[in-house]
Amino acid sequence: MTPVIVKIIAGTIATLAFAILFKVKAKLLPYATFGGFVACVIYFILTDTVGGAFMPNVVAAFIVALLSEVFARVKKAPSTVFLFPGCIALVPGGTLYYTMNSLLSKNYNEAFHFFLTTLTVGIAIGGGIIAVSLVIYLTTKMYNRLKK
Repeated sequence: MTPVIVKIIAGTIATLAFAILFKVKAKLLPYATFGGFVACVIYFILTDTVGGAFMPNVVAAFIVALLSEVFARVKKAPSTVFLFPGCIALVPGGTLYYTMNSLLSKNYNEAFHFFLTTLTVGIAIGGGIIAVSLVIYLTTKMYNRLKK
């Protein structure tokens, strides 16, 4: 359990660092960092229970995107201010590194395996974000029609 806690802390610190790098305003930093913390916690819980790479990343990205939309409305800021830093911890940098390393070592079977994992995670993150965007879009559209 201790390595997971260390990874969650490291993911949260990385989220904070990227939020600072993206020049998120100081008053919004705690919210952007909280999104990354939640993403890490959900990812590691689902990785332990469900396994695989796809489902933990879809759910974590979905929750981060949902939080970003909520924070955007509460704090009157663009949702991307919270979304980008929150998803940083989910980015498959390790598998991308191993893909390139395997390609340079001419181990093409291993490179293909890592590439598929990287692609799967990327699609999962994008899918989670798009799902929330679609729900928000449709909800807003229905709300505006009912308001008329």
